[in-house]
Amino acid sequence: MAREIFPVKFKEECYDLQKFLRDHPGGVNTLQMYKGKSILQAMQKFGHSTSAYHLMKDLKVDGDVLKDVNLTGGVSENGRILTNEDSMRDPEEIEFLEQLESRLDWSKPLLCQLHAIAPDYEKWVNSAVYRKCRLFASPLLESLTYTPWYFVPMFWIPVILYLGWTQYYEQVACGEHCTDANITTFQYVYYISLGVLLWTILEYSLHRWIFHLDPGSSLIMIKLHFLIHGMHHKVPFDGLRQVFPPIPALGITTIIYSALRPFLPYPVLVLTGGLIGYLTYDMIHYYVHHGSPKDGTYLYAMKRYHSNHHFLNHDKAYGISSKMWDHVFRTVAHVKKLSFSLRW
Repeated sequence: MAREIFPVKFKEECYDLQKFLRDHPGGVNTLQMYKGKSILQAMQKFGHSTSAYHLMKDLKVDGDVLKDVNLTGGVSENGRILTNEDSMRDPEEIEFLEQLESRLDWSKPLLCQLHAIAPDYEKWVNSAVYRKCRLFASPLLESLTYTPWYFVPMFWIPVILYLGWTQYYEQVACGEHCTDANITTFQYVYYISLGVLLWTILEYSLHRWIFHLDPGSSLIMIKLHFLIHGMHHKVPFDGLRQVFPPIPALGITTIIYSALRPFLPYPVLVLTGGLIGYLTYDMIHYYVHHGSPKDGTYLYAMKRYHSNHHFLNHDKAYGISSKMWDHVFRTVAHVKKLSFSLRW
């Protein structure tokens, strides 16, 4: 049986969008009307970023593959990409990104090749591609970079339940062992809620000031940045590299908890709340990349908001589970209002 394809035409070249449909930040329904047609005018009309044009090369196919498909739709006379105020696209910049990409061999481990694009790392890493990324030559090391989303709740839910349960019986339901240092059920909930709130601040701070730290010209810092967060911006559709691996997360949690513990009241309770906040964040992050929320829901708004961060405003929209701290620090990204609903 022939493989199903979704052919489109752009500047006389052929593309198959079939595998990209559900990952398209603008929804699958906005693409359906263009099957078998030119998308040139649509790309101009909806103000796609330079990154979007760069990503298309991963969807390009030989015209012979689509020889039985009747591609229709007009192309402008000179076929060039037009710029406007709503788009950051620039033909010369797109050509430069293509030249940057040609310095790397994606069939080989990427981490040891980053020196080739180091002077232009920021431009390169913020130009997403739709392909797989291999980091290490060692199969063992490479396997450690993959984390299925369900590993995160499988690891952290038992930890959260254990901490919450033991703290409740030590601090609240302590019976004759209670002292003046013990607390009420209301206080128990309060300190856990405080932990959730502190996580939201930490989420924003890590994303803005650590994950988006400028690595400068240092190759070591560039490699570290790529491992921590840069890879996620370069290959944002890789579902096995969307959540944080539990073991490194446990190490980071230990460091942060040890630093904050002297300043926290009932630190284990606050930690429990923080872990609830973290788990919620990581699941929301995965869902806004791969889920299909309905229009009018909170997650629909956050999916569009996070897509804006990835493909338009890399220096805004740092909140993933909430926009709260973006409002406080004035880094809110304004998402274009639509007269129709997006579907993924």
